[in-house]
Order: sequence, then C-alpha cells, then structure tokens
Amino acid sequence: MTGLEKIINKIESDTEAECKALLDEAEAEVCRIKEEYDAKREAAEASANERLEREAEGVISRAKSSSAMSRRNIISGARSKTVDLAYSMALKKIYSSPREQYAELVSMLAVGAVRRHVEASTERAKQYGEDTGAGQFELVFNERDRAEIGEYVVFNIKNNYKRELKAEDMRRITVAAETVAIDGGVIVRCGNVEENCTLSLIAENLRTKLDPTVYSTLYPKVTRDEDSH
Repeated sequence: MTGLEKIINKIESDTEAECKALLDEAEAEVCRIKEEYDAKREAAEASANERLEREAEGVISRAKSSSAMSRRNIISGARSKTVDLAYSMALKKIYSSPREQYAELVSMLAVGAVRRHVEASTERAKQYGEDTGAGQFELVFNERDRAEIGEYVVFNIKNNYKRELKAEDMRRITVAAETVAIDGGVIVRCGNVEENCTLSLIAENLRTKLDPTVYSTLYPKVTRDEDSH
C-alpha cells in the first residue's frame, strides 16, 4: 500500500468515526428532546386534567348550591302560601261569625277610630288654635254590612260605649249613605279625614308581629330546627 493510499484510508477512517460520533450525538439530542417534550406534555396534561377537575367540581358545587337554593325557595314559597291561606281562612271565619259578634267587633273598631280623631283634633286645637269643626262621623260599610249591621253598630255604640266617648261625639256618629267595595270592617270618615278599619288591612298591618307565631304554629319542627342552628 502506497503512502497516498494510507493517507486516503486514514481520512476515510477518521471521517467515518467522526460521522458516527455526530450521529450518536444527534440521536442523543433527539432522545433528550423527546424526553423533555414527553415530560412537558405529561405536565400539561396533568395541569389540564387538574384544571378540568377543578372546573367540574365547581360546576357540580354550583349546581348543588343552585338546586338547594331552588328547593329552599320552593319550600319557603309553599310555606308562605300556607300562611297566607291561614290569614285568609281566619278572616273568612270572622266574616262568617254570628252577626251580633261581628257587629260588636266593628263597633269597637269604629269607636277606636272616633276616639283617635277626637284626640288628634283636641291636640291641634291646643297647639295651633285650629278649629276642626264638629262634623259627622260617617261609618262607611260594604253593601252587605250596611244592610245587615249598619244601624245596629250606630245604636250599639251610642248605648254601650258611653264611657269611651262623650255624648256630643256619639251624637255625631251616623251611617254613610253610600257603600264601598271593602271586604269587611268599616271606614270612619269625618269631613276629608278617613281612617281605614277594614279587617284585611288590620290583619296585614299585624303580620310583622303575628307571622312568627303563625309560622311556629304551622311548622313547629322547622322552627325548632332553625333555632338550633
């Protein structure tokens, strides 16, 4: 083998070794990149799965909360309707009570309104020298009550409430000529001043005070459970 051939063989051998080294290095880099990518992909998948899981838990939690709230609202609405019905039934019972008992209740309401009007007029006269006059106290009923108990209420007041009202004030009490579309009770009118003594309005004004008692009567277990919390 000549010297030139030896040189050529040496170059080829060195080149082959260098190429192999480059290939080995390239393959190692490929493996490193693949491992790094796999690690990043797994981390991304884990993060995505964790995020999706959190979002799913959030959706489920909100759905449960919404469902519980809807259930509470439905139950609360049903209870409120039952309480409303209790008031309605109570008023119907009052309206359907014996006429003499009902007339006595209306008489008491009318007397209370007349007394408040007289007291207010007296106070205005003292403080401001205002002359409120001595107009009639007109008792305004619905059509049925006017026909059935109107005159009786006036008679009852003038004969049985002499301790509550002065004689001159009782003489001013009369039945109004017209009727109004009210459920029951009476409207006491003196000039331009009216006091609404209808039973439904009285019951509505008392609800803030009476509702807790009505609820505890209708739903004693629910009330005890709420108090325990």
